[in-house]
Amino acid sequence: MEGAATSVDEVLDRMDGWRSRPVDITQLTGGLANLNYLVQVGDERYVVKLLTQSMDDFGLMIPIPHVIANTTAAGEGGVGARVVHALPDLAALVLEFIDGRTLATADLAHPDYVPRIGEAIRRLHTTVPAFGNQLEIWALLERYLALVREHALPTPDGLLDALPGVRAIEEALRRTAMEPVASHNDLLALNLMDDGAIRLIDYDFSGAGDPCFDLGDVAMEGDYSVDDIELLCRSYLGEDRPDVVARARLFGIAAQYTWALLFVGMDQLLSSKPDADFDYFQEAVSRWEWTRGKLDAPDLGAVIDGLR
Repeated sequence: MEGAATSVDEVLDRMDGWRSRPVDITQLTGGLANLNYLVQVGDERYVVKLLTQSMDDFGLMIPIPHVIANTTAAGEGGVGARVVHALPDLAALVLEFIDGRTLATADLAHPDYVPRIGEAIRRLHTTVPAFGNQLEIWALLERYLALVREHALPTPDGLLDALPGVRAIEEALRRTAMEPVASHNDLLALNLMDDGAIRLIDYDFSGAGDPCFDLGDVAMEGDYSVDDIELLCRSYLGEDRPDVVARARLFGIAAQYTWALLFVGMDQLLSSKPDADFDYFQEAVSRWEWTRGKLDAPDLGAVIDGLR
């Protein structure tokens, strides 16, 4: 199984008129699942995204056709980057260049950014029709656990022992499930850009899912306090909803546990990693350590019982 399905040169060959103008190509850093390039053609700038075939082959991300369809839908809704050209046979996308600033992890919990992020999530959920593929975090959890069993993958110490606690969270969230919306499902800082509005990019794990997952996922990535989560949810909803705050907190724990398993799989199953210098297993360890602390929190039982 190989990495990126194609090369950026193959994409350029497909684009009418690009080869007749000066072209400058720069690989963009920060892509952990796929390869991204800034391509300047004359005075115009684009981003070329090469999707990693083995991520699809192992089921580590959603199937490539869904990535393309959901990226297109989010771009048409003005929430994500607009798709200039889709090349499904090359597993590649040519995207508009967003002239803005990629957020850093520290930005996520900044008081100026929290409400803007909540509003951006609301725009995704309310202006983009629910994606054609259904995806809940629980499906990813089962998929990654199956890969661990099938390939006998080593995991961070204690991670699998904590699964019953995650199952209790799953039961509470399934019992109170909300109507599915177009969910991004991977709101780490690198997938948020500020160009005057907050834009949500990279739809590799997207699908129709519970709206509280995106709230919990970004809150986890930013290590939000409860007050931060309340502000995020208030900005998203326009009102105070303690049940939504509780569900966002729990989804953040479920997300981090699942992403720890994702990085275990990426570390040991991908023969060609998108970022050769990144320590994928250490990322799994770091995410598990965060999760362990949340699972041991003294008020977790009360949060779960409150939803029940």
